[in-house]
Amino acid sequence: MLPFDPFAPLSTLVGPPLRTVAFAPPVDVAVSDSDVVLTMDVPGLTSEDISLEVMDDTLTVRGERRRGEAPEGTTFAHVERGVGRFERSIRLPQGVDPDAITASLEHGVLSLIVPKPEHRRARTVEIGTGERAKELAA
Repeated sequence: MLPFDPFAPLSTLVGPPLRTVAFAPPVDVAVSDSDVVLTMDVPGLTSEDISLEVMDDTLTVRGERRRGEAPEGTTFAHVERGVGRFERSIRLPQGVDPDAITASLEHGVLSLIVPKPEHRRARTVEIGTGERAKELAA
């Protein structure tokens, strides 16, 4: 960064950043009857920049987003895009099989599918009457 801002009028057009320069990818969590689906925006990262770890009932996503180098003979005059190391931990349903978790990375979006354990899945209980109740009880 320059010690002075030659583009001072630019900063009034751009406005203050909505967050700090640290990178913290946002996470969406969707729940279905059989899965927990996590999606995380990680623009510019590859699978080599990200690690996933499951310990007990916690899934941890770690990574680092680096700032690209300015072309030779130039320097950054204004910087807002977040960079740095990050770590996000998400609590999982108890009893999740870590080997059943799948992950994919496409177009800067990390998607994780976490199958729910059988004992955490909703099931319908049939209500019997008369003869049908006797069959269900047997």
